[in-house]
Amino acid sequence: MGIDSATYVHFNLRKDDDISKERLADIKVYDDYRRAINRALIYLSYKKRTEKEIREHLAKDDVPDETISQVVKYCLDNGYINHIDYAQSLMNTMIHTTDKGPEIFKQKLYEKGIERDLIDQYYDLYTDEMDEERMTHLIQKQLDKHARKSSQRLAEQKTIQTLAQKGYNLNIVVPYMKAMEYNGDEGVLQTELEKQVSRWSRKASGHELKQKVITAMMRKGFSYDDLLPALKESGIEDE
Repeated sequence: MGIDSATYVHFNLRKDDDISKERLADIKVYDDYRRAINRALIYLSYKKRTEKEIREHLAKDDVPDETISQVVKYCLDNGYINHIDYAQSLMNTMIHTTDKGPEIFKQKLYEKGIERDLIDQYYDLYTDEMDEERMTHLIQKQLDKHARKSSQRLAEQKTIQTLAQKGYNLNIVVPYMKAMEYNGDEGVLQTELEKQVSRWSRKASGHELKQKVITAMMRKGFSYDDLLPALKESGIEDE
């Protein structure tokens, strides 16, 4: 059988040694442990890993649970697994390279098996990094994006929904929304109005057409006061 060099040293093996079956069994157990350590270290060499990731990786290679626990202890004792360092590193990476919010960060830590107290601690630290400059820029960017095709109210709703999907708590987003500028295209209302008139004119006319168009437009977030002058210009007349 082939063995790891660390196993050779550990058992002080020499050429022409007589190996009993019992000792051979011990050598195999220890060698499996050393091979599992090597697998773990290679896996760790690519990026930081958590205990859960190491356990799952070794389990895929059918490494016994007892051996996995021994390998995890070895990695913890030697600092190869460090959940504080992992959480700190992930936080820095996400803050500086993504626009994801605290909830996404929290979910990633949970999925990687980080302890709950550490999750809570670093969630608070991540939230503290969501300062006014970052949030104002992020919200305005999303608002401008949605304003190109939507009314102000709908653009604001879509902005909030988008940021919620990105992991931002509404308690963080909503206070900033009031200070945002709506830079919507003035032609958005007219474009949507023409679309609704074209749609409903096949089914109604006169007053009924006007009411259906108004209802459809208000569902899109346009205010009644903004609609009235546009309706006059559209040529829709009550019968």
